[in-house]
Amino acid sequence: MKISVALCTYNGEHFLHKQLDSILNQSTPVHEIVVCDDISSDNTKSILESYSSKYPGLFHIHYNDKNLRSNKNFEKALKLTTGDYIFFSDQDDLWKVDKVEKVLQVFKNNPTAEGVFTDADLIDDDDNIIYENVSLWESVNFYEQYLPKPVDLHKLLMCKGNYLTGATLCVKKEVKDFCFSFKTLEKTFLHDEYFALILSERNTLFYSTEKLISYRLHSNQQMGVGKFNTKKHNSIKDLPRGLGLMLDVVKPKTFKDYKILTRSLFSQYEKFMDLHKTYNLFDKNFTNKLLEMYIEADLRMKKSNPLLYFFRKRKDKKKGKRQLN
Repeated sequence: MKISVALCTYNGEHFLHKQLDSILNQSTPVHEIVVCDDISSDNTKSILESYSSKYPGLFHIHYNDKNLRSNKNFEKALKLTTGDYIFFSDQDDLWKVDKVEKVLQVFKNNPTAEGVFTDADLIDDDDNIIYENVSLWESVNFYEQYLPKPVDLHKLLMCKGNYLTGATLCVKKEVKDFCFSFKTLEKTFLHDEYFALILSERNTLFYSTEKLISYRLHSNQQMGVGKFNTKKHNSIKDLPRGLGLMLDVVKPKTFKDYKILTRSLFSQYEKFMDLHKTYNLFDKNFTNKLLEMYIEADLRMKKSNPLLYFFRKRKDKKKGKRQLN
C-alpha cells in the first residue's frame, strides 16, 4: 500500500517548514510527496529543494509555467500522484502525528469508502488554538453531532452548502478514474465542494469526527474558510434558528422561517443550475429536486402569511431575485 500526498504551494515560506515536518513525522509514513508550486516569488522554492535533497526519492516537485490557482493546481498535483491513497495538503497547516493512521482506519472500517475527510483545530500564526470550543466543522456550520445518523451528506450539501475542507481530505486512487477534469466555478464552487458532491452522490464519502489537522487562519492564506462562527452551541436548542432550519433539525413554522429557507434553497438551486449548464455535472433530477423543495417551502410561506408573502414577492420581482422562468 502506497501513501501519497498532493501538496500545493504558493509563497508559503512562513509555514511550509512546519507543515512538511508534520507530514514527515507521521506514525504511518507517507511514501510520496508531490508538490506543485504555483510560481512562488518568495523562498518557497529553496525550502522545497532543501527538503528534496534531504529526503531523496520522497519529494517530487513540479514548478508551474503559469499561475494555475488553487483548483487547477490541486488537479495537477492529484494527477501526478501514484499512491493507493492520496492525502490533499495545504502549505500552512499542521498534521497531527496520527492523521494518516487514523484516516486509513476509517477506510478499513468502511470498505466502500472512496474519500474520507476530518475535523480540525483552528490555529493562528504561532500555532496557538484560536477558539478552544470551536472546531473547523463548527466554523462552517457542520454540526455533525446534532444530525440524524447516518448523516445524509449529499442532501446536506445540496440544501445547505459545503462542509468539506480539502485540506482534511484523503481519496483512493480509483477516484482519479472519474474526477477529472475538476468542475469548479471561481470563488463559488471549489475543488473541495466538488469532491463532496461527486463522492456523496456516489455514497462513498465518509468522515472522522477527530481533529486530525490544525487548520491555520492567517491574513496571507490563498484560500480559507471565510467568515465563520465562533460561538459554541451545546445543543440543538442553542443553535441559531436559521442554522437549525438549514440543517433540517428545526422545523419551519413562521413566515420568517420559510423566508430564510426559501432564500437558501433558491441560492443553492441557482448555483447548481450554473454547474449543470456549464459542465452537465449531474443528472437534471438533482436540480429538479432542489426546485421542488424551494416551491414547496414557497407555498408554505404564502400560506403562513399571504399579505407578507405578496409584498415579499413584489420586492423580489422588482430586484430580479428568485425569479423562475
